[in-house]
Formats: sequence, C-alpha cells, structure tokens
Amino acid sequence: MKRILVSLIILLVFLLAGPAALAVAGFCTPAQYGATYYAELPEMYARLKGAEGKRIVVIGGSAVAFGLRGDLMEEEIAGYTVCPFGLYGSIGTKYMMDLAEGELREGDVVLLAPEQVRQSLSLYFGAEYIWKAADGNFGLLGGIRSENAGDAAVGYFPFVAQKYAYLTANEPPMPEDVYAKSSFDSACTLVYDRPHNIMPDGVGETPVSFSEDVMDPAFPDYVNGYAARLEKRGVKLLFGFCPMNASAVVGEEDEIAAYRDFLAEKLTCEVMGTPRDYLFAREWFYDNNVHMNSAGAVVYTRRLVKDLKGVLGDPTPIGIEIPEMPALPSDGPVGSDEFSEYFLYEEHGDGMKITGLSEKGLAAASLILPASCAGKRVTGFAAETFRGNTHIEEIRLQDNIRSIEDGSFAGCTALRRVYLAEGCPPANCTVGLALLEDAPAELRFYVERARFAAYCNDYFWSRYAASIVAY
Repeated sequence: MKRILVSLIILLVFLLAGPAALAVAGFCTPAQYGATYYAELPEMYARLKGAEGKRIVVIGGSAVAFGLRGDLMEEEIAGYTVCPFGLYGSIGTKYMMDLAEGELREGDVVLLAPEQVRQSLSLYFGAEYIWKAADGNFGLLGGIRSENAGDAAVGYFPFVAQKYAYLTANEPPMPEDVYAKSSFDSACTLVYDRPHNIMPDGVGETPVSFSEDVMDPAFPDYVNGYAARLEKRGVKLLFGFCPMNASAVVGEEDEIAAYRDFLAEKLTCEVMGTPRDYLFAREWFYDNNVHMNSAGAVVYTRRLVKDLKGVLGDPTPIGIEIPEMPALPSDGPVGSDEFSEYFLYEEHGDGMKITGLSEKGLAAASLILPASCAGKRVTGFAAETFRGNTHIEEIRLQDNIRSIEDGSFAGCTALRRVYLAEGCPPANCTVGLALLEDAPAELRFYVERARFAAYCNDYFWSRYAASIVAY
C-alpha cells in the first residue's frame, strides 16, 4: 500500500510539473526565433502602436510584406503614416485583423487585402506560427480572441517542442535569405533585393481563383462585424486586393468581373478597385504568385496609391514611376542526367517538365530527377509522375527542380525518403499547401544539416517541419 501511495504521489508531481515545464520551456527560455521572418510581426505591431496621427494600415498576409512600399506611399499621400500589417498567410487573416483592432483610432484608413486563397479568405487561425512570431514578444498574444483560445493552446505544444530542440542543440534558426528579420528596415519594409522571378516559367504552385467558393461563407460576416466596430470609432475600412500573378489565374474569364460584384454584395465596406487591376505580369513576381520582386513592389504600390487617392479625394498626380520590367532568367541545365531515360517529358515554356515514368522508371526503387532532357532544362515534375506508385522508395531532387506540386506523393506507399538538393536554399524549391495529402505518414524530406533550420522556418516549408530530417 505504501509503495502504491508513493507511486501516486510521484505521478501527481509529474502531472503538475508537466504544465510548469511547458510554461518554462515556452515563456521563460531565451527566444529562438528572433532572427527569423516571424520576428518582424512584433515590429509591425510596435510601429502600429507607436505611430502618431492618421495611419494607413494594410492588413493581409505575406503579399503585404513583399508588395508594399510604405515609403513611396507616404510620399504620395500626405498626412498619413503607412503601417504594413501582413507577414505570413499561415498566421491567418482573422488574427491579423484582431491584433490590429485594439490599436486603430479615428482618422485611420484600413485596407484589408487578403490573398486570393481559401485559407486567407476564411477564419483560419495559425496557432503554431503565431507562437513563433510571439516568441520573446508575448504581448502579441493579446490579439487572440476567446474563440481561438483552444486552438492557441493546441498550437503551443509543437511550438515548444521545436523551440526546445533548438535550445538543446544551441542552434537557433539564423536565416540569411529573404525570410530573415534582417531583410526588413526600421519601417517594416522588405528591403532584401529580389531582382527577378525565380519560379519555374515564372508561375508558382498555388493558383489564383476568382470562384465564389474560394471565400469561406463565414468570412464576409466577420469582415462586416469588423467594419461596423471600426466605423463607430471613426476608422474607414476598405476591402482591396493583393498583387496576383496573371499567369496563375484559373477558371473562367467572366469570373474575374463577377467576383467584384460578389464582394460588393457580401461586404458592407467599400471594395477598392477591381481584381483585374491587381493582376500583374509574371515578370513582376518573385517566389510565389503573390510575392512581388523589388521592381514589382513599386508597381503594386503605385496601383494602391492610385486607388487610395480616389477614395480619399486626393486629385494630385502620381509621382511613382514604373520601373523597367525584370526579365525572366534563362538558366542552362546543370546537374546529373544519369536517370534521364527513366522519365517521360513534355515541353513546358522554355524547358521540359516530367510527366511520368518510363518502363525503366516504373521498375526502379530509387531515382534522381534529371537536370535536362534534349538539351533543355527540366524545371519540374507533374503530380501524376509518382502518384500511386507502390514501388518507389527514394527520390532525389537536384537544384533544377524549383517546385513540388500538391499530391505529388499521394499513394506512394513505399516512399520513405525525398532528398532535396545539397546546399539548395528552401526558397529555390517551393511547395503547395497540401503537399503531403494522401502521402505515407513515414515519408521524410532530407535536407543538408546546415539548411535544416532554414527549411523548418521557411515560408513554404515550415508547415512540413515535422517531416524534415537533417543529414
């Protein structure tokens, strides 16, 4: 009996110590994400809180960070401080709205410009990413509404687990590319040089859709309630558009015009501009269908300024000059073609795209995707290439593969290892939002050890951090 009592006491102590240990690991240990892209959100919040006078606040996802040149806007629209308030779509539009709401005041103009995807046009709440942004700056947690408290608690566990891993290894993520806090200036403007489009053929994996069902039915109601609360405080809410790659648009042509009418019917706030106004040529983008390169950010800001001046009744001419359009790069094939006969191809833009496996490929358990075919660079592979393959165990990607489509590994029951090119930064290979849909749970992505933290905290790859292994 005494032994049982002692065991129960030990168990009770353990259960009580568990939450305490989690709290210590999360709140009382040194911040680990201070050098990452996430760490810019506290700076955006501080800018919003500290800016005096009237503000133009642009709320959204990463399209705001990559597309807004606040310095140019302030030169064009006198009397306003510009506050970028968009960092990462996986944080969630709702949280960004909620976090900003308490700091808005009379005379402010708020432009809500979410990305044209279901996740951003919904009440989605990205708890794990919010915790990363709040690491060491826990005042951001005040933006979490009661209805999201449960999700926030669940998201705390993976955040703590990853933070603890960095702490014990004494290797906090220190990105050096565009997805680093150092890529922003003191005005929260992304100043990292993005010279041209780095996507295969200039188009990313996430399509741009203007179908009405891209918006969650609950989202307009939330926006309308938000607009009503802001109006009582003398804040003007506008609904606008982020920059969108015209080459990525899917669906019928008449859906573009009809979508604005749909918004005007659903929303009580003013809709600024039209979707077509914010469709830009692929040459203006960088690594995503809503991420502008450095020149593209000027073009997008100029468009915003034009529409905002119309709303504000400002008749002054626009002084922002349109920069020279960057050319799409034309890289030659680099890498091994040892397995070129194991694949089927079709022409895709200026290069080649893998569409399937030859008889040799179907019999292979391990494959390296080739760099070229018939002298042309291989830029990617169709999702159908490996889908349903029950024989393949290992796939190796070289630097030429710049994107992986959603569903690429669906039904690959034997697949356990996908190696990403040695030394290849994560931004060179983008992925979709549902890459592991119907893929085996045992599948892991292997990256060079020096790049492990960069992949785990990358804009595209972070949602798959639990499946990334260093070698």
